[in-house]
Formats: sequence, structure tokens, C-alpha cells
Amino acid sequence: MGRAYKNFWSLNTDEAVVAGILRSETNKSIEVLMPLNAQMKDVDLVLLNTKSKKSLTIQVKGSRAFEPRKNETREYLYGSAGWFFFPREVISKSTADWFTFLIYVIEQHPKEGRRLIEPHVITIPTDKLKKLVDKYKKVGKTGRYNFLLWVDPKRKIAFDFHDKKYILSDFLDKNGFKKLNGALLSRP
Repeated sequence: MGRAYKNFWSLNTDEAVVAGILRSETNKSIEVLMPLNAQMKDVDLVLLNTKSKKSLTIQVKGSRAFEPRKNETREYLYGSAGWFFFPREVISKSTADWFTFLIYVIEQHPKEGRRLIEPHVITIPTDKLKKLVDKYKKVGKTGRYNFLLWVDPKRKIAFDFHDKKYILSDFLDKNGFKKLNGALLSRP
């Protein structure tokens, strides 16, 4: 039994932030779990309805905060974007049920006279994301997708403006959590 075990059960920062958000935004009968199997490369979190035993898997993608460009703030007014760049297989071959994009948005608070960086998430079923990607995204020469996901928390809108623009507001923050809760609380 003299085996050496490596620490394979630690969450990266983005996964930990999303786990905390999901914990507070999901129904009380839903638990947020992390898989211990390192072979489940595209599953970062598991949500389990403890009453019905129904579960869903989530892949988390995070982006750092980006200062919006002047032309972006002129056109979109409020919020900022997250940038995601990964191989097409991350989506096309994903076995996760849902994707969660974590975007740190620079928010202006004029009354307080300061700016804050706040986390926002786009939580979307993988099958819906695959359809949107097929319709609106181009694969670059490197075989990767580029996503520029703009979040305007003031008006509660989100969209991807790389390649062809498409709206993701139905999956932003509470809208996405409502759909996620519904999927876990619905009868099989």
C-alpha cells in the first residue's frame, strides 16, 4: 500500500468562484460537488438534487477582467467583456451537460465614486451552446474558437461580439440559474 498520492482534488480559482455562486443561487435541495476522477477532463462540477437524485455536469471557463476599449464603451455603454479562446473540441466533444462562462466585469458605481470588479456568469446548456456556435462562430486557422462575451449588468444583457453577434441574456446570472434549477427540479 505504499503509494504516493498527488493532490488531484483541488479546484482552480474559477471553479471555486462558480461553485460558491451556484451554492447560493441553486435550490436548497441541490448540492454542488466536484469530481475526483481526473479522467473527467471536461466536467468541473456536478450538481445533484439530493431529493430526486437527478444530476447535471458543468464545465467552467473563466476569463480575467478586461478594461473596455473606448469604442466598446461608446457602442455598448456599460459593462465589459471576457475573452475565451479554446479548441473547437472543447465544445463539440464535451460530455458536460452545461457550460458556465465566468466573466469578471468592471462596474462603475458613480454614487460611490469607484469601480469594482464583479463576477457574472453565463450558464447555458451544452446542446444550446453547440447550436449557437454552429450558427455564429468561425474556427480560426489554429482550430480554436474566440469568444468575446460582453456583460452589461446594469441592463442585464450579455452577448458575444466576436464573429457574428448573438445574444446570451437569457443565460446571464439569475436567468441562467433559473433554467439550471428548472432542469434539476423537473421530473425525469
